[in-house]
Amino acid sequence: MKLDDALAESADADTPANKPRWPLMQRLMLRVLRLLDRYPWLLPLGSFVAGAGSYFMVRRGEGLARMIAVVALLGWPWLLVQGWLHRWLLRRFNSRWTPYALQMITQSLQQEVLFFSLPFVIGATQPDWGQWLFTSLAVLAALISTLDPIYEKRIAQRPTLGLLFHAYVSFVCALVVIPIALKVQLENALPLALAITGVWLLLGLPRVWADLVTPRARLIGLAALAVAPVLLWLLRSHVPPAGLSVTEARIAQQIQGLDPGPAVNQFSVTALRASGAVAFVAIRAPMGLEQSVVFQWVQNGKKLDRIPAEIHGGGKTGWRTWSRKRNFPEDPRGDWRVDLETPDGQLIERLEFRVS
Repeated sequence: MKLDDALAESADADTPANKPRWPLMQRLMLRVLRLLDRYPWLLPLGSFVAGAGSYFMVRRGEGLARMIAVVALLGWPWLLVQGWLHRWLLRRFNSRWTPYALQMITQSLQQEVLFFSLPFVIGATQPDWGQWLFTSLAVLAALISTLDPIYEKRIAQRPTLGLLFHAYVSFVCALVVIPIALKVQLENALPLALAITGVWLLLGLPRVWADLVTPRARLIGLAALAVAPVLLWLLRSHVPPAGLSVTEARIAQQIQGLDPGPAVNQFSVTALRASGAVAFVAIRAPMGLEQSVVFQWVQNGKKLDRIPAEIHGGGKTGWRTWSRKRNFPEDPRGDWRVDLETPDGQLIERLEFRVS
């Protein structure tokens, strides 16, 4: 049902003279809803621009990005209690346009959250199949939130799918907002985001139970709700470390202070034995964030040394850190890589070189 049709029917039902008298807040809400109904691309475009601007502010180390992240965080309460709020508003404002307005607000908030988060997720995605899959799903969810025929028929009208969709939106938002706004390390932000998602799923169980009428459907639905958070936790190493971005990375033979030598992608065994190898990275992070990272050295797919380091947020060029390896196996030949990861295994950057 279109907004104008809903308003017309509501006017016929609510006032005999066909001239509804809306309070000020209702009139303002209707103007906003009419604008979004006429220009449905306006909100996702504005949200994406705000997210892209905040992403570049984080890269520059500016605190304004945290303020924008907090604003995005304010959309959570609605998403978390929208089922209860839906029933309360229907009792308070018993009008035919109310369900349409509530659905549109929920959809608009989901668009705002997803398009705000996308630049951070895309910017943190590394050449890893799991991260590519996660980012592709986030992009797909953002597109679905803008396609009214799909969203209204497949998501909004089905409480179980709607709950899973809302939970995924909340999870993506939490991954991005928590490190930026609350200065929480990524290895702590990820389980916190999962906990928030789990609470949301628990709050939505009554709606799912009422939606699924057969015992088999209820069993499948409850199993899906239980498996989703566990699956995300088991695949946490494939979640992009949103909020961190690498500005410079290279393999070198030498380093002076924090200045690495020229990039090297191939070593001879003699050169490797003589000077070793240095993995250097410069990482931008939100101001005030202290993040633990790990250099994982891997030879021909076999994990060897795991060397921890610390980074601190802020700065135009990012926090500079490095790891040097001198102790190599008896036969060091082959393909090497150095994975810079969070303590939970989220890939931040991958460096590769070959020894022949």
